[in-house]
Amino acid sequence: MPIIKAWSLVGHPPEGPAVYTNPPESHFMPDGEMDIPAFAHNGRGQHLEGQFDIGEHGEHVYRTGSGDFRHGMDAVIHHTGEFLRARGIPISSIEVVNNALKHFNETHSNKDKHEANDASSKEWRKIRGNALPPGDSTETETNRPVRTHSGNKITMLTNKNHEQTPMGKFLESYYVPFNQSLMRELKGLGIPESEIKQALPFTKYPYIYAHMTAPEGFLRSHAKQHPSEADASMMGHAPEGYYGDTTNVHTWEVAHHLPDIFYYPNLKENMQKKGKAPTKLYQAAHAMIDQAMQQGLDHIPNMNVTINRGSMAAPDMIHRPLHEILQTPDLRDAMVKDMAHVPAMMFLFGRSGQGDFHKLYNHMMTKYGANEDSLSLDEQAKYLRAGEKGGQGMHTSAKRLFALARASGEGSEEGRSRFGEHKITADELKAANVHYSDPLMLQVNRFRGVIEALADHQASARGHEPKRGLGEIPTEPMRTYNIHGYPMMDDATGEYNSNVLDPHMNDYIYDLHHFAPTTGFDPSLSPTKPTVPTGNPPVPTTTETPEPPAGVAPPLPQPVGAPPRFQDVRQQIGQYNPAQFREMMQAAGRAPVARPTSPELSPIESRAQASLADPRQRLLSQYYKSDDVMDRVMAVLKGRR
Repeated sequence: MPIIKAWSLVGHPPEGPAVYTNPPESHFMPDGEMDIPAFAHNGRGQHLEGQFDIGEHGEHVYRTGSGDFRHGMDAVIHHTGEFLRARGIPISSIEVVNNALKHFNETHSNKDKHEANDASSKEWRKIRGNALPPGDSTETETNRPVRTHSGNKITMLTNKNHEQTPMGKFLESYYVPFNQSLMRELKGLGIPESEIKQALPFTKYPYIYAHMTAPEGFLRSHAKQHPSEADASMMGHAPEGYYGDTTNVHTWEVAHHLPDIFYYPNLKENMQKKGKAPTKLYQAAHAMIDQAMQQGLDHIPNMNVTINRGSMAAPDMIHRPLHEILQTPDLRDAMVKDMAHVPAMMFLFGRSGQGDFHKLYNHMMTKYGANEDSLSLDEQAKYLRAGEKGGQGMHTSAKRLFALARASGEGSEEGRSRFGEHKITADELKAANVHYSDPLMLQVNRFRGVIEALADHQASARGHEPKRGLGEIPTEPMRTYNIHGYPMMDDATGEYNSNVLDPHMNDYIYDLHHFAPTTGFDPSLSPTKPTVPTGNPPVPTTTETPEPPAGVAPPLPQPVGAPPRFQDVRQQIGQYNPAQFREMMQAAGRAPVARPTSPELSPIESRAQASLADPRQRLLSQYYKSDDVMDRVMAVLKGRR
């Protein structure tokens, strides 16, 4: 399982782009109330004004002027509900999630310490963070940690590489420890596992990405270092209109801008295709053709095309109207497999960020991406954005291609670019490690004709622009947008000053050693050095607990008035010898008036030690009536660690 290692998390609030590290203090509500969702803020210490509502699937939604935000549990319910609805399955997503939680509890190796409440619990709507702990889950058993020693439930995860990024430690995602149980429930409805994983990545991993809990485009996680100014990639993924007037681009609108080399089949000398058959490309092409066909036959270009029903080594060419081929299953299947010989087909329907297309694109970029008479490729890309969501980043490739077409400048034909008019040469093919053949060169126009016709069909059926022209090519760089909260660089050393969490987060971010143990994880062996937080007294954690099943001992009541982390050091107090305990009480101003004469604790001292070490003790805030007393106790504890 990959470990979450984002370099940064950038949000797009109304005030401008900002680095997101932690929510402001105003997000944290008193015991029994839901916290404001973790990412519903402006990255500048202010929460977004809004109110809670009930969503379409029964989940809690925090509605703001920037859109809807959800806690992790509510986002899981929402996306699962949308997933089921799209497949016509009339089952409540809350019911599915609750069944998954029940299975998680029933199969947990340490249920007594790590029980998960049902989906309605406010525990899921409190912000309590930690690093992703060791642990594993299968459909029959789980040992994944959920709670701390004191019973506080972890709901969020921090980035694990905080020492390698100047962004420091930040809340990166919500924790979904029951992911395997949820996968089990969905598979039980007859849905293929691959389909579930693709649509609901939180069933594959024990977390849900931040962007899935926020309005579309509001948040984006960056795995690699990026500049302090919004680049073309950020602009293209932000909410529409956020960075000014941009143009949506789709693969089927711009396939005609591909030069001939992308319509040349990359085969071996024996005319066999390299590598395995691209079955995923076949599936994607058929699926998208089906979607376009559902919009009516009028969108199919009225033209004849030539397809090869045989192989490239033993061709069997036929000439038929395109509408006939698309409506005849065996002919359509032959057409898809025939067209898959060229990179342009991968661009139109598949994953063009790798393989032949990617290599050819990089090659062409060296020729046309640095035109001194126009804006750079990156500057052109800032005026564009990937169109409607397409699988495998297909429309992101369309944006990159159209930016390159614009950067290359106008071609000799109206609406065409210099890039698109680039001619193939034998030397260039050989340099690109592509087999050259005169018969294959004669196939280029045939492939281009069919694929451009398929592209026009898609564009027309989806209400987009067939064969989009270059339009008005921008000549001035787009306005610069600085990212608020980006770390400052030390001019003397060239190193960045690392971001740090706001002080109030000390009460809500735990270390790995705070987890209660499981059969798969012993927190006492954690390399994390124990620390005891200081600072403002925290808002108490929720005391809501589920009704225990018959025959199961009820969970310990949550303490009232004690900081969450103080609960985690009670065990340490219980292990103090008499001298250590008396030193702590002396620092707290609670030592007995008469100096003890016995090396053993008196009955009163023993009761005091037992009370302080007992996680069920509920009067700590009354025993220590002032913050300075608590601070002194914590200082002693910290010194002993």
